[in-house]
Amino acid sequence: MANIKKISNISGVVLAGGKSRRMGKDKRNLEWGGVKFLDKVCLTLGELFDEIIVVTAIEDYPCGHLPVRSVTDAIPHTGSLGGMFTGIKEASHPSVFVVACDMPFLNPSVISRLCALPDNDVVMANLSTGYQPLHARYSKRCSLIMEKMIQDGNLRIHSLVQDSSLSVQIVEKSLFDDIDPHGYSFLNINTPFDYEFARKAASHLK
Repeated sequence: MANIKKISNISGVVLAGGKSRRMGKDKRNLEWGGVKFLDKVCLTLGELFDEIIVVTAIEDYPCGHLPVRSVTDAIPHTGSLGGMFTGIKEASHPSVFVVACDMPFLNPSVISRLCALPDNDVVMANLSTGYQPLHARYSKRCSLIMEKMIQDGNLRIHSLVQDSSLSVQIVEKSLFDDIDPHGYSFLNINTPFDYEFARKAASHLK
């Protein structure tokens, strides 16, 4: 972290309100290096941002030991898009960097590089697996579009990329090849199989 500087004018937002149905247990409490998933994500973002907002569906995770502010969904039952909308509305900075709580390989260098790109309403990576909306940067302007999408019943985050009223920058994986050659920083854990894969991958990186 010696060469990683604090990122100004951007708030960190952690989405932590999923139901973890495919995992079969609360992903936030999964262990990673002796630390709970959600705690690890928050502590990583704490090295980069002066404001971190954790968005949950209900107040069901104690965050007093973390450098964060915890809020609940402004519009219940609207999935990740609703969580992003809440985080953006609550943020004091003009942009936010959004991550999910189940990303154990978050890489501060990757986040810093993405956040250093020119200002756009959406800055998002496109990997072989597709767009990465839960490891991306959004401006406050996006909240207006998100609110309209929610009102229309469209909870697909990818629709933001197609919105002509927003300035969108899509970056390719090659931008991060020198600091994250495997793309692990974008990996999220949805199933027990994903968790086991991540643990094996981590052991190979040591």
